[in-house]
Amino acid sequence: MKWFYIGLIAVGLSWITVPTVCANGVPVTKRTFDRDHIKLLSTVSVQDFRGRMKPFHTLANEVLRKLTRKTSLYGMDPVEVVINMSLYPEAWHDVPLIRLGKHPKIRELVGVEGKLASYDDFFDADGKFKLLEELRAAHAKERQYRGTFENELIRLDERINIVNMIFHHRLMRLFPLEGDPGNRWITGDEASRMADTTSKKSIQFAAMFFPVYRKLVDHALSTGDWSLPNQAIQELKAFQAKYGSEILPSATQTKAEILLNKSNIFDRLMRYYGILGLFALVLFFIRVFRPQTSLKIPRLILLSLVWLTFALHVFGLALRWYVSERAPWSNAYESLIYIAFTGVLAGILFGRKSLGALAASLILGSTFLMVAHLNNFDPEITPLVPVLKSYWLTIHVSLMAGSYGFLLLGAVIGLINLILFGLMTKANKNTVLNHVKKLTNVSEMTILAGLVMASIGCYLGGVWANESWGRYWGWDPKETWALVTILVYAFIVHMRYIPGARGLYAYNFATLFGFATVMMTYFGVNFYLSGLHSYAAGDPVPMPPSVYITALSFLTISFWAYWKYRTIVQNKA
Repeated sequence: MKWFYIGLIAVGLSWITVPTVCANGVPVTKRTFDRDHIKLLSTVSVQDFRGRMKPFHTLANEVLRKLTRKTSLYGMDPVEVVINMSLYPEAWHDVPLIRLGKHPKIRELVGVEGKLASYDDFFDADGKFKLLEELRAAHAKERQYRGTFENELIRLDERINIVNMIFHHRLMRLFPLEGDPGNRWITGDEASRMADTTSKKSIQFAAMFFPVYRKLVDHALSTGDWSLPNQAIQELKAFQAKYGSEILPSATQTKAEILLNKSNIFDRLMRYYGILGLFALVLFFIRVFRPQTSLKIPRLILLSLVWLTFALHVFGLALRWYVSERAPWSNAYESLIYIAFTGVLAGILFGRKSLGALAASLILGSTFLMVAHLNNFDPEITPLVPVLKSYWLTIHVSLMAGSYGFLLLGAVIGLINLILFGLMTKANKNTVLNHVKKLTNVSEMTILAGLVMASIGCYLGGVWANESWGRYWGWDPKETWALVTILVYAFIVHMRYIPGARGLYAYNFATLFGFATVMMTYFGVNFYLSGLHSYAAGDPVPMPPSVYITALSFLTISFWAYWKYRTIVQNKA
């Protein structure tokens, strides 16, 4: 405890000063932390407000992403930013670090033109909160009646509160509460208030930690000797192990989660799949329109890179599973990265000998990973709600979400085939039709596999529903649309037996637009309808203009392909 007593003496000293530098034109206290100290601090455990235990590294990443949508700020990594804000709040009040959002009225109210505002920008000269009246009006409205301005204002207020909590040591639950039956951990602010009413050494330790730690850091910044701050963090870790061992993550889990944070596996996979998908697509069109060109070596290189990239995807899912201690497909973000996984898996299983199918699966994987990393989806690992704490989560959701990847691959192959029809001429008619038939065979296999998975998953979902809610079927929106999807795809796989619906064009057109039922089952129900499976519980989500543009583009391609198919294949003017 040498560091503790030295720090107590230093608390009363005021001769230690910290020099300042200028970061992007903004005065910031110079706090170049020792890299080894930051690495040690990253491994300290924190309990979030949901009760999940996570490394400080994870909390810092989530905070900075929430505040700025960035992975670093003013040359500092997230851990350094958050600990600096906590130890030196007075130096950060005027530093731009809070994202304002896109609504121009918010910028007008705050009086800031840039993307980031400082904490002090939200208060006038008298200390009054500038957004108070508008925020009260926004909260007074029911959710379904809130517009973009109100929703952005509420999210902005959340970011401001996060900064305030960091400044006052109210965010980081670092200290296990001795003797608490619920294994609750407390913040430095809570410990300071409790210290006045108890003589417990654990509470006194927690109450004095930040004041002492700051002085030790001040001294280390002045002398370059980080031994005492390092010892302080080691004492904190020992304190956590003594009073919070029941829920404390293992050292291996902590290292694994930090590795998951630093590697950004799924963000990298989005780019890898996209590049490989374009490469495969180029090779496919060369194969179609330049059949005499040898593609043996490029194809071998492509397949090798695909297997390596897919292995990285498997590793990422396994790492997230190990860290979260549950199957990684329980929320919107996780289901998207899992659907990307199954889509690529379908391409590897059924499209090994078809460059077109492989290209479709890689583009599919890249697209879903790109959607997963949009601003609407939070990659944070969250605890399961009670109803999901079941082995059925692994079985039912893996089948249902997995089927979407297989069905989507069929839709992408359908789009490629329609494009091939559009590019068809009388000269290349036989070559194009040959490749369309091969791709259609792959599509039939993937869609049949997806249909089987969806059917079994829906049946087992009824068994889980009976265990959880006491009934097998309740016409919940998700259940209803899952049934619609199964019926639509059952029709698609039987189109070959219907005289008026036979033909390559009809099948590929149906596979492309049949996926609209999956989109409704997944996105529509989750974010637009209220039900037991909804993520948004009926909150209004604005329809992105890209949805209408994409639908119009697909219709245009379909009419173009139909005209070529009718005039060249069917010989009808």
